[in-house]
Amino acid sequence: MASEQHNNNDTSQNSLLHELQESLMENETTTNETTQEKLIQNELTPFSLQFWKPNNIMSVEDTPFSNRFLVTLLVIAFSIPGNLARISLQKLTQYENAYLNYQPGTVVWVNFAACFIMSWCNNAVLFWSLILKDSKKSNMKQLALHTGITSGFCGTFSTLSSAMIELFFSSLDMFNGKLHNNGYRVMQFFSTFIITFAVPILGHVLGKHFAVFFDWFIVPKLAKILTYRNIRVFELIFSLLGIFAIIANIVLSCTLDLSYWYKRTYSFSILMGALGTVLRFKLSVLNGRFIKEWFPTGTLIANIVGCLIIAILQLLINGLNVNKRLLITNTTHQFILFGFSTGFCGSLTTMSSLVNELYNLQNPLFQHAYFWCTFAICFSLILIIDGSYIWTVGFQN
Repeated sequence: MASEQHNNNDTSQNSLLHELQESLMENETTTNETTQEKLIQNELTPFSLQFWKPNNIMSVEDTPFSNRFLVTLLVIAFSIPGNLARISLQKLTQYENAYLNYQPGTVVWVNFAACFIMSWCNNAVLFWSLILKDSKKSNMKQLALHTGITSGFCGTFSTLSSAMIELFFSSLDMFNGKLHNNGYRVMQFFSTFIITFAVPILGHVLGKHFAVFFDWFIVPKLAKILTYRNIRVFELIFSLLGIFAIIANIVLSCTLDLSYWYKRTYSFSILMGALGTVLRFKLSVLNGRFIKEWFPTGTLIANIVGCLIIAILQLLINGLNVNKRLLITNTTHQFILFGFSTGFCGSLTTMSSLVNELYNLQNPLFQHAYFWCTFAICFSLILIIDGSYIWTVGFQN
C-alpha cells in the first residue's frame, strides 16, 4: 500500500510538472509577453503582478501575526548574507586598471547581480507552483521565503544610495582628478548614468531568461524536495540562524579591536544593515497608498531617506574644514559613519526593487513618472548637500 501511494504521488507530481511545462511552452510561443504575464492572464497560476497594491504585496498588515513575525525574522536573516555579498563583491571588483574605474569600488556589479536574482525569483513559475501545491496559500508573495529572498537578500544586496553617490563623484572625478574641464564632466555624467541603470536592467532581463531555464531543467530534478513542508522547515532554521548571527555580530562589534578586518568592514555594517532592511520592509506597506494606486510610495520614501542620509554622511566622512583638514579625524567616529553609510543606507535603499517595480508597471508613462521622480529627488539631495559644500569649502580627493 505504501509503495502504491508513493507511486501515485510521483505520478501526480510528474503530471503537474508536465502540465505546467506545456503551459509555459504554449504561452511562450503565442505572444511576446513574458511567461509570468501570460500565465496570470489565463489564470493558470495564482501569481499576481499587482504587487504595489497593499493586499497583494509583501505587506505586514495582510498576514496573521505568526506569519508576520516569521517574515520579519526571515527578512533580517537574509539581510546578513545580502550585506556580506554587497560589501565583498564591491571590494572584489575594485582593482587596478578596472574598466569601471571608481576608486572606492563600484556598485554596478552588485546591482546587476541583485536584479538578476530578483528577476529569477519573481519569474520561476514552476518552482513556486510546486511549493504552493500542498499549502493553503495562493500567491508566492505569501511565502516567507519569497519575501526573504526579494526584500531581505536582493533589497539589501543592491543599493541605490551608493549608486547615486558614485554617479555624483564620478561626474566630478573626485578620486582620480583627471578631468580638466566641464565638458568632460558632462560626458562622464551621462556615461556613468547609462551604466548605472542599464546594467541592472540587463541583469533583470537575464534573470527572466534564467528562470525559464531553471524551471525546465533544474526544478524537475528537485521536485521531490520542493514541498511546502520542507520550505517551512528551511524558513524556521534560517530564521534561527539569523538571530544567532545578529547576536554574534553584536558581540564581535563590542569586543574586537577596531583594527581587526572583520569588525572594520563587516560586523557593524551588518547590524546597521539589518535595521535599514527592516525599515524598508515596513515602508513597503505604503506602496499603493498616497499619490496614486499604482505608485510604489514606500520604496520611493526608502530611497529618498537613504540618499539624504548618505549625502550627509559623505560630507562628514570626506568633507574638509576651513583649514583643509578632514571634518572627522577620530578613527572610531569614522568607523561608525562608515557602518551607517555602507550598512544602513546601503540596505535601506534598493536598486533591485526599483528595477522590478519599473518592469511591473508596464505603462511607459507610469514607468517614466516613477523613475524620474526617484532619480530627480535622490540626485538633487546629493547635489545640494555635497555639491554645495564641495564648491564652497571642499572635499578630500
